[in-house]
Amino acid sequence: MPPYYNGSGPEAPEPPGALAELARDAAAGAGCRVRMVRMPPARLHKSLDEGTIDAMSLFDPQVVGELPNVIYPRDKQGKLDAARAMPLYVVVFVRARDYLPLDADPALTMRGRTIGVSQGAPHIKYLQSAGVEVDAGATNPDLNFEKLKLGRIDGFAISLSTPEDMDAPVAARYGKEFIRLRRPILVINSWLAMNRAYYENNREASEAIWNWYGSHGRARLNTLLKKYRR
Repeated sequence: MPPYYNGSGPEAPEPPGALAELARDAAAGAGCRVRMVRMPPARLHKSLDEGTIDAMSLFDPQVVGELPNVIYPRDKQGKLDAARAMPLYVVVFVRARDYLPLDADPALTMRGRTIGVSQGAPHIKYLQSAGVEVDAGATNPDLNFEKLKLGRIDGFAISLSTPEDMDAPVAARYGKEFIRLRRPILVINSWLAMNRAYYENNREASEAIWNWYGSHGRARLNTLLKKYRR
């Protein structure tokens, strides 16, 4: 999804997108080179767990489920290390003409309604557990906005680095047709998770990548997003 990821097909383009470029920068900070692989979102978790890919941006295990061969950065107490994570906000866009309460709890507002997400979105199970109907049939945000326009879904949920990330692009493209519920439906950490075999064979480099991600990730992503929006 632009500006986080660009292009289509098996090869990553140049520039590859903000989040893809961030992963490359984090690896470069540890003296490592990255070969990017594009695959359908629904295959990513399985591919990381099986070692087909070595690393990817991944939500908290409580959202994506336990993957036995996936390693997250841990602190000295063995807990997930929030200092080396990237906070993400799952926000919901709705039709302005529906006049839904913008400042209420989105989980309550959308309960009994259908929220669209892109195929393979990591927050599908969370939304379902909150009592929301989920439609994961669209491959990208543009198709979800089209479904929202046609009334096939009641909202569209997407994870962003800040809640306001898509406000200007959505307004520029759709005018006042869609509006964002002001409170995120989910605030969660995302880590650059790694396959267990890769981590065990490259512990020093892996820890260095994670340290860079924690120290520079948020500021660097904000800079990249500004670059891609120009």
